[in-house]
Amino acid sequence: MLKLNVSNQHRHSACDIVGRNSKTTRLRAAAVTSDPVTLDATIDKLKAATRKPGCVPASEVVKAVVDVEKSKVKLPDNWPQLISAPDKRWRLIFTADSRQVQAAGKGLQSNGIYFPLTACQKFSSDNTFENGVFLGPLAHLTFKGPMSTNQKQLSFDVHTMYVGVGPWRLGIPLKKDGKPISELDPKAVKKLPFFLYAYIDDEIIVARGRSGGLALWVAADSKWQANAGVLQVYK
Repeated sequence: MLKLNVSNQHRHSACDIVGRNSKTTRLRAAAVTSDPVTLDATIDKLKAATRKPGCVPASEVVKAVVDVEKSKVKLPDNWPQLISAPDKRWRLIFTADSRQVQAAGKGLQSNGIYFPLTACQKFSSDNTFENGVFLGPLAHLTFKGPMSTNQKQLSFDVHTMYVGVGPWRLGIPLKKDGKPISELDPKAVKKLPFFLYAYIDDEIIVARGRSGGLALWVAADSKWQANAGVLQVYK
């Protein structure tokens, strides 16, 4: 038992060190309703979770993403350009469904999951996105289509599915007459899937999806992208 306790102590110490060392310049304005010091500590915990997935317990991560959303952080004015910068690819780290989010919001014990697959998304300056899962350089499955931003929300539509094996990649149209979102009827736009962003900086993203869940992404470095097979797909 003593050996287990020491191991857990070391595990949490490593997480704490990661959090303390992630004092990068914040690209956000001050929070509307939260203590900035408390918010900084919450963001550092999330960044620790992205740098070493599994290091921070899932119950703490789901509480942190809920707390960040509740803080009503003002996003950077240039957030659409920030997430779609040429070097940005966003790796999915953690998800919590709507029931888990609601429980955490009420202060109840709750858990999400560190996403078990290699998933990564790309936003482009031409108002398109691509999102998918990767099996290293061996295979991938991605979905691509147009996107549109409005205040804190990014709406998107899926026009094409891509199936890839090694260097081979096949595009399968899912909508024959797919249009840019700007050309859709407003009622149709309201029915599209979306991300409602709670927090964005140059390292992490926290957002709520249409289903009511919350998720955490990290900006993937080039080494991870190469190992995951992302570099050969997201040009």
